[in-house]
Amino acid sequence: MKTIKYATRRILTAMFMFGTLTAVTCIAQDVPKGVSYKPATTEINAKAKVALERALSDTNSPQNFLSQTISCGPILWNDLKADHESLSKDSTPVTMMLSVPDPVQAEGRGFRTQEQWDRFWKLVLNKYPGLRRGVVRSAHANEIKFYWATIPFDIEEPFFAIETPTDVFVANLKFEKDTTTLFWLDRVDDLRKLKK
Repeated sequence: MKTIKYATRRILTAMFMFGTLTAVTCIAQDVPKGVSYKPATTEINAKAKVALERALSDTNSPQNFLSQTISCGPILWNDLKADHESLSKDSTPVTMMLSVPDPVQAEGRGFRTQEQWDRFWKLVLNKYPGLRRGVVRSAHANEIKFYWATIPFDIEEPFFAIETPTDVFVANLKFEKDTTTLFWLDRVDDLRKLKK
């Protein structure tokens, strides 16, 4: 009988500790209600954060970091409209239907080749030089909500905000086989500004 009580107590303690750790993770990230958000381990997030910081401060195009399809979100794509010609060549238009709260049709862009990734990265860092010294941090609730409004899939970490003196950007990364790559980049702003 004592063995059963002891085992039950250990199971309940373990369940409490797991529940507390889960709650701490969610509270630390401040995920808004209704957002499907999948956290990564602390180790993966730490490695991805270092990779993002290195890529931002690198004077050359970070080849390993820019090595898979990259999506440019609708606000950032709208910012780059004067350079659409050079960036649009052979890139993929991404049409998004946003509810903010009224329906808004917006356009982003997908880049699939090394040449496109390099041009995109160079243009973004030239237009927003503050990104090179930006503070990479966990995203706040409003930044998570902004990204959630622009995508048709779950948010999966590594996911960070990059804060500059004038702007905040969101970066969704992929971490596979100990390599971090950029998956999505956008500048946080009022999505209603995209309404024509």
